[in-house]
Amino acid sequence: MTQHSGLLGGTTIGIGVLSWKAHHTLTASLQSYEENGFLKIFDEKVIYFSDMDDADIAIADRFHWQHSGGPNKGIAEGMKRLAENIPCDYIVLLQNDNPICEASEFAINHIKSAVELLQSGACDLVRLRHRWQVGESFADARKYLEFYPARALSPEFNPAFHGVSGDQFNDGFGKKVHRLCRPAKAKRLRGRSVFVEEHPENIYPDLITREDNFLIIDSSILHFSDQCLLISRDLWLNVFVPYVGAARASVRSSNGFKAPELAINGKWWRDQGFKIAQGRGIFTHDRHDGSFRDSHKSNQ
Repeated sequence: MTQHSGLLGGTTIGIGVLSWKAHHTLTASLQSYEENGFLKIFDEKVIYFSDMDDADIAIADRFHWQHSGGPNKGIAEGMKRLAENIPCDYIVLLQNDNPICEASEFAINHIKSAVELLQSGACDLVRLRHRWQVGESFADARKYLEFYPARALSPEFNPAFHGVSGDQFNDGFGKKVHRLCRPAKAKRLRGRSVFVEEHPENIYPDLITREDNFLIIDSSILHFSDQCLLISRDLWLNVFVPYVGAARASVRSSNGFKAPELAINGKWWRDQGFKIAQGRGIFTHDRHDGSFRDSHKSNQ
């Protein structure tokens, strides 16, 4: 039975981590949560292990997390099983390479505010990946700047990290051609301005608004991401999971399993008018087990 933390009143919130054969990465992430001290806000802490082994169980026991597991059937199935094992109103869905990168007090207040946004109906889901300390494997800023100039860069935007500089901030001839020849893609990229601009709501006020310390972005201009997601358990299990399950086979990832991002990011997602909240964020992305992005770490 879920034990209420009391920090969100009668509302329960759980945190879950999906992991597959990444013992060093998972240990580093769990250690960051423990050292941060923000876990007291959660009523449930669950790890779902794909292809669970004894080392996995030992890590979960060491950090006092509940755990479950089954055969590896990909991210979509893993995220479904993870959510099923978190009996809470709202759930934070993470992967094993999402350590925390903000202080405890900020993290707790950030999550409280995010839950309040969900409860009020101001948004449908919240991205918790950090807006500036995004970690490895993040191309959103670069892709946005391939189509648009930077109007008023946030002082926290790190150009070197994203591999952009100089003329890439200007509105050159190539960008104008991109916007003219590919207007649909240009529109879809507008939401990524939140990772470049200090006040993107002033640039695209019809599609981006501000609620206190959060930006609310329409799903027609910002893609779905399955990393660092806060959402109601009901919406995830009764809307998104069935949609992914019914998706065509062509949305399978390279390992042959369905991938939520490939299944969800399409016309359905853009037409639903989902409202995505993005605040400062509290999690980043960092791998330690056999990352194929090792060369990227040199930029961090």
